Amino acid sequence: MTALVVWLAIALVLIVVEVLTLAFIGLYLATGAVGAAIAGALGANIAVQVLVFAAVAVLSLVLTRRPLMRALDRMPQVVSNALTVVGKRGEITVMIPEGPGQRGQVRIGTEYWTASSGDEDAIEVGTTVEVTGIEGVTAHVVRVL
Repeated sequence: MTALVVWLAIALVLIVVEVLTLAFIGLYLATGAVGAAIAGALGANIAVQVLVFAAVAVLSLVLTRRPLMRALDRMPQVVSNALTVVGKRGEITVMIPEGPGQRGQVRIGTEYWTASSGDEDAIEVGTTVEVTGIEGVTAHVVRVL
């Protein structure tokens, strides 16, 4: 009974790891742990349990990983509308300090973006700016005169 609990606990931990990483590896190891738990519940010794763990994990990986990855590649990619903010105006909500690489925050419509000054000058809170480009999650902005 102890082996069953231990293997199921290991499976649970591996499922949590899979949920956190989405790497499609923890799931296979968790499947192996469930197989080992079943073997343990049926009275198999620890050596057999470890062999079942390894065999089920590897077999499930070999049989399902490639088809799953192909299916995921066929799924349509979510298109971001981030580039639609280029050319729009917004208001600085957190000051952008002077200098290269300095960041603040801008509100564009109802969205808040990390912002950097296109000319590396400081931009005060309340200043109206225009978005000149997007890099990652940072909007590059310049003052509107």
